[in-house]
Amino acid sequence: MATSVAGEGQQSLNWIISDHQTKKLTDLPTELLEHILCFPVLKHLDICNVSCCCKRLHDVCHGRGKVWGHQYKLRWPRLQRFYRQNECCDWLREYKTRHRVGIQIRGTVESISKRFFTEVPCVGQVLGDSFAEIESLGMPEHFCEDELLFILNSDKRKSLTLKYYAKKILYFLRQQNILRSLKTFLEQPAEQQSALEGAILVDQYCNPLADITLNNISAQLDEIAEKVKKMLRIKNPSHPSLRITQGDCFVVEDLELQRQVVCALNSVLYEQLQYKGNEFDFYNPLNSYIHQVLLRRTGIPISLSVLYMTLARNLGVQVEPVNFPNHFLLRWCQKQRGSEDIYDYVYIDAFGKGKQLTAKECEYLIGHQVTADYYSAISTTEVLLRMVGNLLNIGKRGEGNEKSYQLLRDSLDLYLTINPDNVQYLLLQARLYFHLGIWPEKVRTHNLMLFSNAF
Repeated sequence: MATSVAGEGQQSLNWIISDHQTKKLTDLPTELLEHILCFPVLKHLDICNVSCCCKRLHDVCHGRGKVWGHQYKLRWPRLQRFYRQNECCDWLREYKTRHRVGIQIRGTVESISKRFFTEVPCVGQVLGDSFAEIESLGMPEHFCEDELLFILNSDKRKSLTLKYYAKKILYFLRQQNILRSLKTFLEQPAEQQSALEGAILVDQYCNPLADITLNNISAQLDEIAEKVKKMLRIKNPSHPSLRITQGDCFVVEDLELQRQVVCALNSVLYEQLQYKGNEFDFYNPLNSYIHQVLLRRTGIPISLSVLYMTLARNLGVQVEPVNFPNHFLLRWCQKQRGSEDIYDYVYIDAFGKGKQLTAKECEYLIGHQVTADYYSAISTTEVLLRMVGNLLNIGKRGEGNEKSYQLLRDSLDLYLTINPDNVQYLLLQARLYFHLGIWPEKVRTHNLMLFSNAF
């Protein structure tokens, strides 16, 4: 029997549903029938046909869910990460929903090209309508994403127009999801917000098609932290930082022990791993994206500071972000924690290979004097505003091509999500969207409402 089922699909199906053999099949135990119906040669249409043969086969196909669960996993393997192992699930319902979403998504994508030439001359308006159609489906986002990825990963030589619009829609859907995550992040209490997590959300929004996750970035930083611990172990085998495990909130209180951590961190980060400030290509937006900083081992002061601060805190040393003009810094308290005296701190230049500066030396760094306010620690929200502000300025400096417009648009979206009452950027966003022809009516209504609320 197994030999017959293992043959070509249609031949196997004909054998299974023949009148003569059906009587024999129905006498088999349920487990064996399920095993037969889970052979890879049988597709979802085959299972539908088998289930129509008689009540016994119908019950086997639909009863415990194993057969349709197998079909679901076989057809959409990328979706398995959304289900826990051995999870009890109505697989037939999941299969039907995913299949229906696939048909609707593909239909929407296929309609876009025709609508560009027959309905509306405005590209942004057509795409905006298409995005709205997909959002209005009310279907799980991961189903929509999976179908779009399926279109993108199909034969590269075919359906290039379809792939182009599928990519545009996937870009949009992921960005909307990331914006929701950012809003949730900003609603958390300030002490629970991580600068690293916020920086990753910025990175994800500007690179929505890249595979960037908090878990992956954190794992890379854990590897660096382990190198620092290895060096610490040589210098001081009893150092308390060696006992810190992932997720601990332990703080090293002794200043000399903190100094050992900072020294080991500088050695690993700048000497062993060769991280450095990107002085020769400072205005490259890649310098602001955390995943690219880790990949290229170069960045600007704020991105390197976020990495440095995260590593130091994970090793028990509390350093704080300082919104110093023209050059982002970190500060490390040398006296009683919480001191407001700027001279009680050492200022760390993560861009300058971890160089430690006095308050006066910070002024030499930028070439002019500043008030004491600029030496204060800032919140995670303020860190993100400066990071996004850097990207926004790079977008403004662009050459007016599609890439610079996209960066300007992305950074404006992020900035106004974090600080929605900035009238200057609201107006800039409106001008940009009108220039690009993106949802004119929606943008005008939205920005006029926000503009009026600002007063």
